[in-house]
Amino acid sequence: RGAYVSLFGGVGRGGGSNTSQSGTVFITEAGGGPLAVDAKGKTESESVKFGGAQLGYEWAYRSRHGLDLMPAIEFEGLQLTSADYHGTLQNPNVRAVEQTFDDTFSMNTKVFLANAVVGIRTPYRRITPYIGGGVGAALVSIDGATSAQTNPAELGVNHFNSGADSSAWTFAAQAKAGVRVAVTDGAYVFGEYRYLYVGAVDQAFGSTAYPAHAATSAWAVRFGDTSYNLINVGVGIGF
Repeated sequence: RGAYVSLFGGVGRGGGSNTSQSGTVFITEAGGGPLAVDAKGKTESESVKFGGAQLGYEWAYRSRHGLDLMPAIEFEGLQLTSADYHGTLQNPNVRAVEQTFDDTFSMNTKVFLANAVVGIRTPYRRITPYIGGGVGAALVSIDGATSAQTNPAELGVNHFNSGADSSAWTFAAQAKAGVRVAVTDGAYVFGEYRYLYVGAVDQAFGSTAYPAHAATSAWAVRFGDTSYNLINVGVGIGF
């Protein structure tokens, strides 16, 4: 194909990840002094939608065994949009027998990858299966995060209220396999499965700031590794 460009989109599911929320509640000395919070739990898995584009270059190569291989390098970017991730986090401490937070994170992830791909020519000249993989970086962005304490209950309090948005970069990698079908000499359609890995990431949210609530420090939230199983279709053109 030489150089090629394509557009693609699809759906999938993101796995849950181990999650922690840490900060300090500045309780007065009369109330026992500052209380450290290090709540831990796990977010639930959620469905995702995604779309992206890629630019690549493919060569033709015949192996010693007579296989027509078509190695390629490509650069691609994609964005995953999820439903809200929910997690229940527990903070064990000696001063409050139970302290439970119900957190919600609306997460969007932009992923940028450099891939190596190998296509295998078949007797059906217009049909080409391929496999590939790549590494790169992901920008994980969260908008309008909420953290409600449910036990003991604090009605109407979002512990991230002074800063509910955050974003941070982390490592990303993927493996994929698919089939490409030529429509004309230049244009083609394709479908593929992807396994996408997004590394652990640390996010920073604002302090709790309400007139009738004890002040807190800013909140640090850490998300563990997240795996995505994705299916997409796309169209492209070689030139």
